Amino acid sequence: MADPRMRSAAKRRGIELTSLSRPIKASDFREFDLILAMDDQNKEDILKAYNVWKNRGNFPPDADKKVKLMCSYCKKHNEKFVPDPYYGGPQGFEKVLDLLEDACESLLDSIPVES
Repeated sequence: MADPRMRSAAKRRGIELTSLSRPIKASDFREFDLILAMDDQNKEDILKAYNVWKNRGNFPPDADKKVKLMCSYCKKHNEKFVPDPYYGGPQGFEKVLDLLEDACESLLDSIPVES
């Protein structure tokens, strides 16, 4: 589960964090249209795993293009990465939530609407 400080900060914004983290799986590159990374190291690790799996799996030809940085969707903030808030104070969790809300709003706007 998310860090209790993150769950608390999110709850103050009316967001309940109930999901559990898990390692990326090879099937994610087939099942998902988009895989979001929080920073360059995260993205590099995801692509490294993909490069191991790609020779053993049946993936779309551009599966590696599904991996994008979360902050690439931000419109109100200029940060390139979502910082790790766990070693800072409460303001770090607020900053992460600000970035994620901005990115999610723009991400939702980028999804084509089916008619």
